[in-house]
Amino acid sequence: YKMKNSGTSKFVTSFIYILFGLALMVWPQKVESVICTVLAVCVIILGAAKLIGYSMIKVESRISDDTNSFAVGISLIILGIFLWLKGTMVIALIPFILGFMITYKGLEGVQNVINFRKFGYGTNKGVLISSVVIALFGIFVMMNPFSTAKLLFFMLGLGLFVSGLSDFVSDVIFSRQMKKIEKMGKTK
Repeated sequence: YKMKNSGTSKFVTSFIYILFGLALMVWPQKVESVICTVLAVCVIILGAAKLIGYSMIKVESRISDDTNSFAVGISLIILGIFLWLKGTMVIALIPFILGFMITYKGLEGVQNVINFRKFGYGTNKGVLISSVVIALFGIFVMMNPFSTAKLLFFMLGLGLFVSGLSDFVSDVIFSRQMKKIEKMGKTK
């Protein structure tokens, strides 16, 4: 029973990965919108919970414990509303931040080549060229956050789809092997 139940949950998980991966590849903006809406609702609920908690605490406790639940609650509600209304801008920030981090790593590589050269270790042109390419790629990502966000969602979707499909195939093969083993055990 335990084996059948876990096998079923593996199939369901694989199927969810496949469906979510397809959705990300086919409808990236709808999925982006749903993610932003869900995130916004969660943040608003958390903010409301903070405000309710604040209103239930005695004034003396608020002062002595230096609680800031009121400010946090209002801030979270404002953030939730912002996420709800401007979710695509928030999603665009993700590739921008990743692009900035990539640019930094590329420039850090250039700096290392310069430092090694000053210490007399020579110039590794391959590392220098790859560092410059990495930095330029990061700048490209920062300059085109919306198109790279679409590509990012597509790649995430493709990864989920392939992962779910490979898990599904391996689960099918594994369950067939287990059935063969069970049949061999019964015949002995």
